Amino acid sequence: MSILFGHPTGNPNSHQAALAHFDSGRLEAFCVPWMPSARTLGVLQGIEPLRTMAQRLARRQFVPLATAPKIQGRMGELRRLLIRAAGGGDESLSYEANDWLMRTMRRECKRRAVTLVHAYEDCSLSQFEEAKRIGKACVYDMPIGYYPAWEKTQAELVRKYADWLPAEGLPSSRHVRPEQKIREMELADLVLAPSHFVERTIRTFYPNKTLARAPYGVDLEFWRPAAQKPKGVRLRFIFAGQLSLRKGIPLLLEAWTKAALQDADLQLVGGGNLAQAKLAALPRGVTWAPPCSSEALRARFLSADVFVFPSFFEGFALSLLEGMACGLPVIASEVTDPDVLPAACGRLTPIGDLDALVEALRWFNTHRDEMAVMRLAVRAQAERFTWENYRRCVTEAVTPFV
Repeated sequence: MSILFGHPTGNPNSHQAALAHFDSGRLEAFCVPWMPSARTLGVLQGIEPLRTMAQRLARRQFVPLATAPKIQGRMGELRRLLIRAAGGGDESLSYEANDWLMRTMRRECKRRAVTLVHAYEDCSLSQFEEAKRIGKACVYDMPIGYYPAWEKTQAELVRKYADWLPAEGLPSSRHVRPEQKIREMELADLVLAPSHFVERTIRTFYPNKTLARAPYGVDLEFWRPAAQKPKGVRLRFIFAGQLSLRKGIPLLLEAWTKAALQDADLQLVGGGNLAQAKLAALPRGVTWAPPCSSEALRARFLSADVFVFPSFFEGFALSLLEGMACGLPVIASEVTDPDVLPAACGRLTPIGDLDALVEALRWFNTHRDEMAVMRLAVRAQAERFTWENYRRCVTEAVTPFV
């Protein structure tokens, strides 16, 4: 009895899920386009034109899986990475990787030892169809809320923030495959969800679907508070993630302007997926930095005071946990579960509520003397969310289906 597992890039939660199967002795193979070795990364980093690509690839290295059985498609992934490094390509490249994964897993799921196929939204259909045909179980991993629920929210956001849309429109609208998402969900014997929010979006459409919750974790050694927090005159808020409608950036900037805080700054860190004219005319006190390495992001967290996360639709944001592990109190919308962010660690606001977000910003501005105690509470809360616990949840959830 073994598990065929796959992911189209290899991100932290997929690495940990693969490790859960590997540690349990059930991993038949991890299908992933490219998990580079330290030696490969060293070679790439020594070639100046490829250094940026090497930094991107470094995020996919995961030493605990070095000896795990893998099926890779290096040449195709190298081509996609080179296209991106040259400034070309679009979201179609991601779907290309998805298609490679589906073809590969469809072929490999026929192995006699495989009894369960575990894959993710947008890259599960082909292997799920084959697995069901030959009587094998299907586990569907949903890192974000169910797409039909997002369609409704997205339509509302597009109407409300039409002037925030990039000139080329929303990339996801050009490449998304809604029918595939629905069919994948229908074929799943078990759905893994990281949060209550994701569960609710699935239950709206499939009230009887078998679900299991596996909250993500955080590397508590890497993401940790500074030994001594430097004192500054200005209060520093930070957002980390994609600058998009879904993440609530237009709402945040409107709230920031309305709050009119004195001696406070807001830094946005992440890739821009909004109208360039809007991003070029940010309100007073707001700066924007592009995506950066984990080390650079940690440094930004350690120089900040409050993490702001006003998302409209979510899964379980790793950046929020990383900020909390660095001791940052949080302002988040109610896409974040209350058991993740209790009152002692920050403020939860109703999704899309401008006035509540303004009030939360102002609260932190006028309660700066409470920050030291909150930093201790938020770090203690982050310590509850370990990758060990995530792996345990995954193993327990899939065991009845192997």
